[in-house]
Amino acid sequence: MSDDNIMYDSPSEFLHEVAEKKGECVAQSVIPLEDGTYLCACSCERWEVIAPDRWKGLDLARQHTRSV
Repeated sequence: MSDDNIMYDSPSEFLHEVAEKKGECVAQSVIPLEDGTYLCACSCERWEVIAPDRWKGLDLARQHTRSV
């Protein structure tokens, strides 16, 4: 595995961590919908929006987590 990969945990370890930290902003998703828009959500369960494209969805997720 390359050292520049940010995913150091296995997928199951990552999902376990998300479950342990329910209500916290530890994971965001940008999922394509059939109409060409993207559903964006956070593991905190307090943020969910529809974005017109993938890049806007990623930008909105960064804004949500204040990582911009």
